Amino acid sequence: MFKKAAGKHAWGAGDAGGDEGEGAFAEGFGAEDVLFSATPLVKPCTGCFGCWTRTPGVCVLRDRCTEMPRLMARCDTLVLVSPFVYGGFSRAVKAVLDRAIGYVQPFFRTVEGEMHHVPRYEDGFRLEAHFYGPSSEPEREVARRLVRANAVNYYATSFDVRFHENLGEAKEALR
Repeated sequence: MFKKAAGKHAWGAGDAGGDEGEGAFAEGFGAEDVLFSATPLVKPCTGCFGCWTRTPGVCVLRDRCTEMPRLMARCDTLVLVSPFVYGGFSRAVKAVLDRAIGYVQPFFRTVEGEMHHVPRYEDGFRLEAHFYGPSSEPEREVARRLVRANAVNYYATSFDVRFHENLGEAKEALR
């Protein structure tokens, strides 16, 4: 789901539409809020590097996820909503994140002793991950490490991970 905060769109992506669909999930959010549901599935990243070389910052696959890197660049907060799947995101949410690789450049630098891509955009965003469904504490720890790694890779200004019993509870936490 996408929210507007401090004058900039805050993007989120996830299986938030689920069985109820994007329209039903979006009910109750403000007019400035935008929803991008990862279902139906977006095309998977092909690893062609076109978003780095041919069309910098824009995925060359033509579908609704083409502009995801640029959309992320305009947000204050990226909110990811996903069913909890073995300590991480669903395959649908992972596909959206993979397609957003154009958010960074193909060049590398060392961050916290690790190699990471160079940022394409100056402003960062806050990353929030909302997982819903059953989970154990060891699985939650894996998810926290995953979201932290995503935050480092996307140069997020901060990050937060929350766990919810069901989609309705996750939606309420976003209000």
